[in-house]
Amino acid sequence: MSSIRPAWPAVLLICGCPARGSTAPGYNNDIRPILADKCFACHGPDAGKREADLRLDVRDDAIRAGAIVPGEPEESALINRIHAIDPDDVMPPPEAPRQLDEREKNLLESWIRSGAGYEPHWAFVPPSAAVPVPDAGPPGTAEIDRFVLDRLRREDIDASPPAPPERWLRRVSHDLTGLPPSAGEIEAYLADTSPGARERAVDRLLASPRYGEHMAVGWLDAARYADSFGYQSDIDTHAWPYRDWVIRAHNENLPWNEFITWQLAGDLLENPTRDQMIATAFNRIHRKTQEGGSVEEEFRQEGVADRVHTFGTAFLALTMECARCHDHKYDPIPTREYYSLGAFFNSIDEWGLLHGIASIQPHPTLLLTTPEQDKRIASAKDAVAAAEVALRETIDSRGAEFRAWLGSPVAPDADLSGAYELDSREKDSFPNSTGNKPATSNARNTLVPGHKGQALRFTGDDPLALGDHGVGHQEHAFTVSFFMKPAAQAKRSLVFHNSMGYDPGYHGFELLMENGRLRWMAAREWPGHCIAVRTRGQLAIGEWTHVSVSYDGSSKAAGLKVFLNGKEAEVDIVRDNLVKNCGGANAFTFGERVRDSGLKDGEVDAIRIHRRVLTPLEIDSLHHDRPLGETIAHTSRDHSGTAALRRYYFSAVDPETRAATGRLHDARRALRQTYDGVHELPVMREMEHPRPAYLLARGDYMQPEGDPVPRATLSALPPFPDGQPRDRLGLARWLTAPDHPLTARVQVNRVWQHFFGRGLVATTENFGMQGEIPSHPELLDWLARDFISHGWDMKRLCRMIVLSATYSQESIAPPALRERDPA
Repeated sequence: MSSIRPAWPAVLLICGCPARGSTAPGYNNDIRPILADKCFACHGPDAGKREADLRLDVRDDAIRAGAIVPGEPEESALINRIHAIDPDDVMPPPEAPRQLDEREKNLLESWIRSGAGYEPHWAFVPPSAAVPVPDAGPPGTAEIDRFVLDRLRREDIDASPPAPPERWLRRVSHDLTGLPPSAGEIEAYLADTSPGARERAVDRLLASPRYGEHMAVGWLDAARYADSFGYQSDIDTHAWPYRDWVIRAHNENLPWNEFITWQLAGDLLENPTRDQMIATAFNRIHRKTQEGGSVEEEFRQEGVADRVHTFGTAFLALTMECARCHDHKYDPIPTREYYSLGAFFNSIDEWGLLHGIASIQPHPTLLLTTPEQDKRIASAKDAVAAAEVALRETIDSRGAEFRAWLGSPVAPDADLSGAYELDSREKDSFPNSTGNKPATSNARNTLVPGHKGQALRFTGDDPLALGDHGVGHQEHAFTVSFFMKPAAQAKRSLVFHNSMGYDPGYHGFELLMENGRLRWMAAREWPGHCIAVRTRGQLAIGEWTHVSVSYDGSSKAAGLKVFLNGKEAEVDIVRDNLVKNCGGANAFTFGERVRDSGLKDGEVDAIRIHRRVLTPLEIDSLHHDRPLGETIAHTSRDHSGTAALRRYYFSAVDPETRAATGRLHDARRALRQTYDGVHELPVMREMEHPRPAYLLARGDYMQPEGDPVPRATLSALPPFPDGQPRDRLGLARWLTAPDHPLTARVQVNRVWQHFFGRGLVATTENFGMQGEIPSHPELLDWLARDFISHGWDMKRLCRMIVLSATYSQESIAPPALRERDPA
């Protein structure tokens, strides 16, 4: 907003007062502000706070209760109570913070005497299709100036003279670009005496890139844009692409109805463009926390509420916050309708908490590649595909070597990195039979008889920490095998992980038991940026099961395998989207994770870690606790047996194939590293099946009430348009419909405030009953209709305002006018 403002008296004059010569008080101008300020808190729309079952915001209710007797103030309880002497009878009561003064009491009495007429709240009535323009000023006077001159004439005031040309140029330069004109620009403008000099100066400023940078500030404030997610961590949002898009949209003069639609529902447009997706970050730049102990669902609901509040402020200029816990005390916004509006913003695939790693953006996100990155990614993908082909060709070319090995097989336990029998503990340490990297666990996890020898029983709060085995990034192939005996079919029990923690959205690998089923997952950030599978069958409780889980480094859910008792388990794919690094730590931890549900009273035995995907033959050998060589020797040489041996040979033995596998690993790592450098932006992306939304008692996420609420708009405003989808796109079309009473008014008022320092409605973000009434209601409605009829053209609106005589007036008010309007 510019710091240079014309203090033109035309608008700053005692704007809320009716014009001279009016007699009976008007409800919207005179009476509603009094009732809203002094009475509606106890006798208004909020049924939960209503006293004496008296409602003064509805005429029939007030008359039925005897509070108002039209034409007879002396018979009206309202008048009797406001004039009462007894503190037990007087209203508002003596302890009320806001009391009526004598002027307000007289207005109420005059209003009832004149018939106590009620009117709909001005802001909820659509502007007339054709707003009459007053016949004021000489021929050729612009419409804005005719409205202002008409008001000045009724107030018996003359317009101020025009500002000197150089002052006008400084003013318009500051207001349109935020910068003063250069000395050369001032000289050129003063030297240009030809017709249209002002128009050319304005057009030059509107075409400047600085225009978008300056005009975007007001919107970014309304959109609560910030460079951090707030709270104590103050983690960077990395949301600058949204900021840059807002600037670009202003410079390119994107029609305001499209500007709104893209932000609310760009992702729901057909084949959305990159910019349309970026625009939806409007709904993702609210505060987020990653403070320890925070509850995910609580803060997910906080995000939904923030979207509703911002929607109300930015587009409707209504204080939606008041209806989160109870019916709005002043405006017709029931709590149920608040949550029905929130249902539009409730169905994105998100996690309520922020990750502790600043580079990890909360899902859903948009990858914003540069052209150079696109080339590098395409090249890296080609390299991965070529490495996959080379691996297959190597295997196909090595048949003779396999047959030679088959005649006298050697069975190395290749790539074994960790072997923990858990039979003995020395100073909280368990040996790794392959060398160093022992496991550690305190004595609260106890040794008990195991599947063979001893096993470790977990408290659920104490970990078994394995050493660093060099696996854990998404290009790493590995297998973790062990025997497990769960003690209970808990809703959630952590088996092992190498992740950063569950509450901030994981980041790493984990094996979880959920109601008896295993979920095996690699996540950069849950829920959308990860791969995960879940077993269809349940583990036996209180019995030993051999579990082997592997990952092949492909970044695909198909690369996650689960074997139970030597057989591949049937799984359902839960998630399948992973492109960036999911590496947590290279060391795995069993049985416990901070602020998570551990493997309470569960037992684990004979852990093995391999730095490759084990073949079914090897897993069967581990399951039966049989030496690998013995398993190979006893494997039949029929078709299926030979196929199993072939898989083992090319995985563990053949040097050429293993070298080709290493090259595939390197290619996948290069692809992942290329993706890691791509900027991500949180955006909106609707879930396939909408998440149900509920009315939350007192706004408490733990107190959903009744059945799910439907997606719906406010009943005080026009109905949802027929034929539109009940989603954010339909909401945007409802909002930008020509008959909507608020959208255009709110925006033209915001623009007016930008240029004059005060809106035609002084409370720019509150058009409700507690807000100010318009100083020039006809002008506001004309501007709104003109804005819509000219394609929601922002630059045209700005141009029209700054070229008006009203804007061009001298800003020095004479003393007589300052006396009438000290503000």
